[in-house]
Amino acid sequence: MPLLSFARQEDDLVNDDMQWQQLEIYRKQPLSLNNADVVELTSLGLLTSLQIDELVAYKKQFGKLLSIYELQAVPGFDETTIQLILPYVTVAEDPKIIQGEHTFLVRNNLVKYRSSTIGVQLKKDNYSAYYFIKNHRKIKALAIGDFTVNMGQGLINWQAYALGKNGMITHIKREGEIIRGSTSSGVNRGAAITLQHGRLETTAIISVSQIGANIVYKLPQAHLSINWLNQSIGLDYAISLRNYHFFGELAVNHKKAIITGMLASIGKIADLALFYRNYNTAYIPLHANAMAENSRPVNEEGLYTGISIHTLKHWQLDAYADVFHFPWLQYRTTAPADGQELFAALTYTPDKETRLYFRYQFKQKFQQSKSDVFLPPMMKTTHENYRFQLSLSPSKGLTWKMRIEANTWQDENGNQYGGLYQQELVYQLPNWPLRCSLNYIWYSTQGTDTRFYIPDRGVLYDYNLSQLYGKGARQSCTLRWKKGRHLQAWTRLEAGGPVTLQVTYVI
Repeated sequence: MPLLSFARQEDDLVNDDMQWQQLEIYRKQPLSLNNADVVELTSLGLLTSLQIDELVAYKKQFGKLLSIYELQAVPGFDETTIQLILPYVTVAEDPKIIQGEHTFLVRNNLVKYRSSTIGVQLKKDNYSAYYFIKNHRKIKALAIGDFTVNMGQGLINWQAYALGKNGMITHIKREGEIIRGSTSSGVNRGAAITLQHGRLETTAIISVSQIGANIVYKLPQAHLSINWLNQSIGLDYAISLRNYHFFGELAVNHKKAIITGMLASIGKIADLALFYRNYNTAYIPLHANAMAENSRPVNEEGLYTGISIHTLKHWQLDAYADVFHFPWLQYRTTAPADGQELFAALTYTPDKETRLYFRYQFKQKFQQSKSDVFLPPMMKTTHENYRFQLSLSPSKGLTWKMRIEANTWQDENGNQYGGLYQQELVYQLPNWPLRCSLNYIWYSTQGTDTRFYIPDRGVLYDYNLSQLYGKGARQSCTLRWKKGRHLQAWTRLEAGGPVTLQVTYVI
């Protein structure tokens, strides 16, 4: 499971199979850091804009990387980042291509040959399929069938992997390829192509539900892009000046929406983030997915500021503050409202096998009272979250993880409390291709306002985000049998739940 090695991102897990599958492809066929452009580096989903800019500038000044360990000399690449990307990258000029690689899964069929990919997924009530070409002569990307569209900062359209507000403050900027083949539901079905002409890239999109285009003009440290999709049109930009990276987007659909942000790196001391958003009440973003307090970028104005401090060896502090305002009525409100959120996370990693993590989150918002009057008055709500995690490997092949979490909710009706305890034990048999994972979760909440969200990791390519409230316990066992590089078999058993079996064979 590629992203699980990145502990900070695991804390803010997003349920997106596409990104996991993309990293699985890079694990089998590493990305050449010497040949990769900005878009390909972005497609990893593991590097920030500042890190990508620093890597491009480093290669321009000193030439191509001679060794993967030379990344230690690139500004912005700390030990955590290097360990994170190592399984998916190489410095080889012509990395070995697995010709005709064919992977067959119960739920996903993926065929990759050179620069082409074919994906098929069959379900009980629907299906999805695509043919995707990447970096073939002047064709930057070509998708036929089901594909995703990602433009700018998400004000017009964003269907791929994206994080909202989280502890990784340098990931507030949306990064991704404009088009990509997909076997996920709810995406475009049709055709799209991106052509490259020197510094100019043009994209045309024709699908059952959307028609659009994108034009990007690129410079070594900047780009300017015009986006059009159905009734929406927008302009986005990005520019890097020394240790500062500025980005933003302006979109219009009946009314306008604006995003402007900045990322800054203060050497190896700290990283800073600033993100301002203003989404008009009458803005209609049918397919948008920009960073916001609510699920849709509409009827909201806010300012997000974040800092990541890593001056002390083995220690890291991530924190952000976000203040926001809703100019008009919305769900569960009867008047304009304000809110604020504070977040702080402290991480201690004394070695590669041990990690301690503690976080505190505070959110205050207004919503309508639960009284029975025609127009209930507004009441103030306060939500606090405390989380402690410990991960260690006491011996070779054995990993133990523990998580303790508490939620509190306060409004005019009183307080609610919730608690959760989770532990996971993973053991790889030393002389046998079998790995066993035992997972136990206990939870108790006094209502849905103190519910917990737990990443539910099952078999390969099966990731969910479970919502737990009430009282209960869950026990599960996952077995993985891996024979060489060709055959894998997964079994997941859950007490009182379903039994999942998956077999994967790679030729």
